[in-house]
Amino acid sequence: MSFSTQPAPSAKSQEEVSPTHVQSMLRGVRRIPSLYRKYLTWLNSKRPLALHSLPVLTQAELSVATSEVLRAGSQEGGSVIYAGGGTLAEPKMSLLPEDMYVGEVHGSWSPLDQGDVLANLFPGDRLWPAQSFYNRLATRSGATVLPVGGVPDSQLERWLAFLGNQGVTAIAAPPDTLQRLLVLCESGLGPRWLRKLLIGGPFHDPTPERLISQRLPGVQVWQLYGSAEAWMVGHRGPGCAEDVFHLLPHQHAEIDGDRILVTTTGVHRAPPLIRYVIGDRGVLAPCACGRPGRTIRVLGRLESSVTVQGRPIRPDELVGLAIQIGEVAAAQVAVSRTDAGAEQLQLRVRLAEGVPDDDYTRDWIRHQVLSGHLALEGVAEEESDAFEVVAVDQLPGLEALPGLR
Repeated sequence: MSFSTQPAPSAKSQEEVSPTHVQSMLRGVRRIPSLYRKYLTWLNSKRPLALHSLPVLTQAELSVATSEVLRAGSQEGGSVIYAGGGTLAEPKMSLLPEDMYVGEVHGSWSPLDQGDVLANLFPGDRLWPAQSFYNRLATRSGATVLPVGGVPDSQLERWLAFLGNQGVTAIAAPPDTLQRLLVLCESGLGPRWLRKLLIGGPFHDPTPERLISQRLPGVQVWQLYGSAEAWMVGHRGPGCAEDVFHLLPHQHAEIDGDRILVTTTGVHRAPPLIRYVIGDRGVLAPCACGRPGRTIRVLGRLESSVTVQGRPIRPDELVGLAIQIGEVAAAQVAVSRTDAGAEQLQLRVRLAEGVPDDDYTRDWIRHQVLSGHLALEGVAEEESDAFEVVAVDQLPGLEALPGLR
């Protein structure tokens, strides 16, 4: 096992993006109408351009540009569509190359050896290729992978016994599965055979490291960080500071105020990712491991959003889906957090006149909201504690029009 199979990039290469790279990225926007209009002034510039002179790219702008690329069929080479969130009517989709940058990630972050057997517990939900990414990473490392997928809570203990009997040494798991695994460990039913834990991915897994070390002592923790749109941005391994990530060589990050801006360089992306507002707050911070290169500490989300199964959810999306249902007059979203750090969602609804407050009504509303949301659609029906619907008489601060509070 090695932390890196290639020399770490120098601090200078991580901190600067040359004008040549900037011009190359800008050439990639010419066939995308919305981005062409956004960057027109800079496209016509005769002077070398510094990256920080360009405007930031928002999630809404990237979503429009991605739709334009898809409709025009202008992406080059094979692509994988990734829906990190949104609804069926307004999806938040990204385009990834066929290899999902596995080579770039493995060149800097290699937690698996040839003798490892990885149990991949990431669900293979619709339009979410995180499971496929970890499968490819394992085979790229020469390891063996068991693509188990999501495991219901009622079956997790039995599956862990099965995996132990198959010689599994490592587990890759999204945050909700990790939380359930840690609960089993607290009860003394955890996997004593586990040697490596791979967490994170195109999101930030906020599970406190103290809990992992307490309940899985001696297990190496390897973590990736990114977002649905930027994909994998940074990595950390044993000996790294908590929430501090080394940037991958093809990713550049800036701190603007406390916003993390990400620019992808050196690899093909359509649409290009230039100073993208990834949605998290952060600071530049050294890592305890002492490896060279730029590192960032992730402090949390920029706006009102929560994370379910590793995917950011905007409460206003859930409110919008709820009020489309005839039984709901208004709605709000409340968020709580367990001792293990897992976020739980509660959709509070004011029912329409004459609609009974019973189990059937609440289950119907829950089903309709889950089936209409791309990120929540994969939540197992039995995991009612992760997302529940509660009928209330009043919604604080809410009068004629429903909205996010």
